[in-house]
Amino acid sequence: MGWLFGRKKETQDASEMLRRYNEAESARLAAMVGGSDSATAGTPTLTVPSATLSAAGEPGAELAVEDVFTITGRGLVVTGKVVSGTMRVGDQVVVLRGGAQQASARVTGIEMLRRSATEAATGASAGLLLAGKHDIVRGDIVRTVPSA
Repeated sequence: MGWLFGRKKETQDASEMLRRYNEAESARLAAMVGGSDSATAGTPTLTVPSATLSAAGEPGAELAVEDVFTITGRGLVVTGKVVSGTMRVGDQVVVLRGGAQQASARVTGIEMLRRSATEAATGASAGLLLAGKHDIVRGDIVRTVPSA
């Protein structure tokens, strides 16, 4: 794909990349079944932050960010799929990246399929309008803050 010291660097074709991934996954799964954790020591794993529990024991709602837009005069729109719970207009939310909090905001509007909505339930693809300017990227998690 790129040039390195005057010679074209060979790229890894898709079948070779898939083969290496499958080998790594099978080794990781075999180690999990066998009860050994040594095979996963050097392998990066995807960690999803656990759901925040409110005082009543209910998990907070979460939205997995797929895309981010800025609308002049309105604010920041975060699109994605609601993974758990129900997001509502007026909810206080925090933005998590790798389990660490990046920002906090308030949901000022929700749109689903070009219609305004007051809430978005689990499994719904939605756009959340957030108040203020924040550094949000694809892959972040938007989670509601439990009310006291």
